[in-house]
Amino acid sequence: MILDQKKTTLAYRCPECGGVPTSMVGAFSLSGDLFKLKCSCGGSHLTVEKTLDDKIRLTTPCLVCPSPHSYIISKNVFFGSDIFVIPCSLCGIDICFIGKENEVSKAVKHSNDEIVKLLGDASIEQLKTRKESDFTDPMIFDVITYVISDLHEEGKIYCRCPEGHGDYTSTIYDHSVEVKCKNCGASITIEANSTQGAEDFLQADELRLN
Repeated sequence: MILDQKKTTLAYRCPECGGVPTSMVGAFSLSGDLFKLKCSCGGSHLTVEKTLDDKIRLTTPCLVCPSPHSYIISKNVFFGSDIFVIPCSLCGIDICFIGKENEVSKAVKHSNDEIVKLLGDASIEQLKTRKESDFTDPMIFDVITYVISDLHEEGKIYCRCPEGHGDYTSTIYDHSVEVKCKNCGASITIEANSTQGAEDFLQADELRLN
């Protein structure tokens, strides 16, 4: 009997050498507790594991951030997508690629082109060797953007526009998040340089733009 097992192509960008390790992953590969995709340079690896609720947890190295990112996706997305790309939440660079082999190859090539545009005259090595202190923990940004989104949904962000007429955007920088109204130009910058500051921001019950 031939089993038609689910399978997908998985790739990630190695922060040590800039290469893109790629492997076919089948459902049988995940029958154990943990699957690792290692870069041939020996400097990094991506891990895939099943969660207790039968989803997929990916722990992916990042080209920019000092710590890997963790994502949870459904098995349908992992095995059923033509292409599913995961970017770094801080810098927007694509760091993980999942899907059909040819679509993954196209996505990696597109990402390479985008990185070249982003870096300009710099190199991946120069980007990679920036000090850890140059970056904010992505979890801090997650907390801040969550609170901003929550306040927005509750109508608790205020600017110079009449109440309910503000049009707000959030922009993430290296160590801060700026919230700005596109209509009146009022804005506020929220520092993202400490975990304690992010925890304090969790208690915010409104946001007033100047």
